[in-house]
Amino acid sequence: MFKKLIILSLILILTNCSAPGTALLGPSITVARTGNIYQAGLSYSSGQMIKKAKESIKKVKESKIIVYQHLNNLHKKIEKDKFDKLVLKDQADVFFKTIKKNLKNYN
Repeated sequence: MFKKLIILSLILILTNCSAPGTALLGPSITVARTGNIYQAGLSYSSGQMIKKAKESIKKVKESKIIVYQHLNNLHKKIEKDKFDKLVLKDQADVFFKTIKKNLKNYN
């Protein structure tokens, strides 16, 4: 009894590892149970459509992350350029004020 319980537990755990290999298992069971090939085809095709939709959503999320990273880098670069221009402007103002002050002192 204990051995059967362990085997059953292992089967239940390991069935999740073989999901890609059993993609046709559901529709084939539908055909065997009901005999309706159209229903099995619909079941298989709808499963494939959902799988493709999940993959495309995953790709969209990945590309969205990449776009946000590029925008963030561009924003940082723009802010750095603005800061550099501001610092240069302030330094130029200090330079010209010093020159004017020196000219007043010597005249």
